[in-house]
Amino acid sequence: MITLMQYFGRWMSCPDATDERKLAATNMLLKVNNLLSYAMSQGVALHENPMTESEVSGETYGGFRPQSCPQGAPESSHKVGRGVDVFDPHNDLDNWLTDEILERFGLYREAPESTTHWCHLTDRAPHSGHRTFLP
Repeated sequence: MITLMQYFGRWMSCPDATDERKLAATNMLLKVNNLLSYAMSQGVALHENPMTESEVSGETYGGFRPQSCPQGAPESSHKVGRGVDVFDPHNDLDNWLTDEILERFGLYREAPESTTHWCHLTDRAPHSGHRTFLP
């Protein structure tokens, strides 16, 4: 499961990693980790990303993103502690997920066709309100 330290990575002590954002990330990760535990119990293969040594995708910006990060707007889910990219190299998680499962865990995801080899999860509803949305 994804820890707060793994989520924040090198930015754990960054001024952008405020107490408010750490609390938001803690709440979001509880939902994500509950979903991941359920997925594993249903036979979904989860993988550790060798670059982050966790289930966080990418090399640098799959978890928390500081405001100086060139990816995402200032209030993007990654920059406020409410979004994470889960390493999904074979799209096992994305292929298994449904809107019903996302709703059960209070989560939303970017459409799988936009997130090849990772699964973007957030606990913040998009403007459309859809559980699976296009960015």
